[in-house]
Amino acid sequence: MIEPDVRYVSQSFETVDWSPVLTHSQVIFALNASSSEAVSLIERFGISNAQIYESANQTQHAANYYAELTQTLNRAKQKENINTNTLERFAKLWLRNSCKNLPFMAKCDGVKKFMNTNTALPFVILAAGPSLATVLPYLAELKKRCILVCVDTSLHACLNAGVEPDFIVLVDPQEACARHLDFLRSPSSILITESAVWPSVFRFECKETVMCSSLFPLGKYFESQLGQKGKLGAGGSVTTTAWDFAYSTGTKEIYLAGMDLGFPGKQTHIRGSQFEERAHRKSIKTSPAETDSVISLMGANPQLALDYNNNQLLTDERMSLFSWWFEENAKKAQQAGCTTYTLTPQSLAIKGIQTANISILLERPEAQKERDCFFKDAEAQVPTLSQEERLQQFEQVKQIFVEHLQTLLETARKGIHLCEGAIKDRTKAGEVFSKLDALDKQILTSSAKDAASLVFPTQRQLQKKAQNLPQEPLLHQLYYSKLIYTELSESIKSYLTYL
Repeated sequence: MIEPDVRYVSQSFETVDWSPVLTHSQVIFALNASSSEAVSLIERFGISNAQIYESANQTQHAANYYAELTQTLNRAKQKENINTNTLERFAKLWLRNSCKNLPFMAKCDGVKKFMNTNTALPFVILAAGPSLATVLPYLAELKKRCILVCVDTSLHACLNAGVEPDFIVLVDPQEACARHLDFLRSPSSILITESAVWPSVFRFECKETVMCSSLFPLGKYFESQLGQKGKLGAGGSVTTTAWDFAYSTGTKEIYLAGMDLGFPGKQTHIRGSQFEERAHRKSIKTSPAETDSVISLMGANPQLALDYNNNQLLTDERMSLFSWWFEENAKKAQQAGCTTYTLTPQSLAIKGIQTANISILLERPEAQKERDCFFKDAEAQVPTLSQEERLQQFEQVKQIFVEHLQTLLETARKGIHLCEGAIKDRTKAGEVFSKLDALDKQILTSSAKDAASLVFPTQRQLQKKAQNLPQEPLLHQLYYSKLIYTELSESIKSYLTYL
């Protein structure tokens, strides 16, 4: 039960007997909680199956709150659905990339060496929206006074402007994202990436490559053994990761540029970006580059919103999720003393993010000494182990992990064999289920189980695979158990193949 005003609950306790509700083991009260806090609580129990039951006469006293709650819950469900679709589509890609990139877990430092430095330097996040063009002429001067953090999609534009950013962020595993670095080099920049990215990313010519904590089970396992890289938030866009990196350093000011979350002037990206170049390369008579632009503009439930100048801006449903992430996190950052601004008022207006004129930064004195101290302090956090020692440690961890996978595979095969035996002779079902319970306990205590889950089917996929199983209860349970063990076995085989 969710109620923003505890007085109403207190009064209802005085008039109605709540004993049946209060003694129910599955009832949880969320009182005086914000809508985001209430949804976070629901997410712990599975957001996809959550339903709201309300009576208008019991919510009228806080109509705005409950409207916001419903909207926040629907956004969370939408995000969950997108995450599930993404997992089903890209799980094998993430696995293949992660396995190929594993040695870099030992070779590369973690981004955490830059965290909590409490630097006084402002950070400027350079995204690839069309409005970035208004900031590009000032990049050289901004770099003298700020730390420039560039997302992969805007790197080409920055280099064309003659400026190498301090940091480049690329965390998306898809090959298309790695292509943003093709034929580019930025020798003075630090690349922030993740263990599941397309392998060519680690060949990019830059000053240094550092890694953030992995979002995927294989990387998490190796980090638990080798040391954490530094967790960065992921809100579905690389710009959210770039913002979270800036916030993690302890800076008090973050400035966004080109983070449009819409299409100002009906443009999709900054001129010269790989998105635009790829569209021209693929262009043919029956499918010109403009076709890609139309798909980008109209392909995700387009809608109108307002920019910071109160002008109408074409945006879409996907962008609204990113906007929601920034609204929530900028608010938390503000409460912690870090303010987020935008240098491009043509962007989608986001509650909690203020506009700022670029002159505010340009009028500041140059801060080369502070910049040098920021990077010097980070280097002081580097682990004392040599590269060779780190690689040796990695090989030991990898060997143990493979052994755990092989043990898990053998357990899954035993489960399949037991299920097949009970299917042939159902009089053994009771004995088999007892043995399967013991196997399940072994699986649940395995340190490799979470890693294997990456390419294990989602609940939605399992339900689809189980549609044609026998419906007779006992047989269905046996066949479904066999399905689980079979899928687990296939997942582990995939790991062993790529490792």
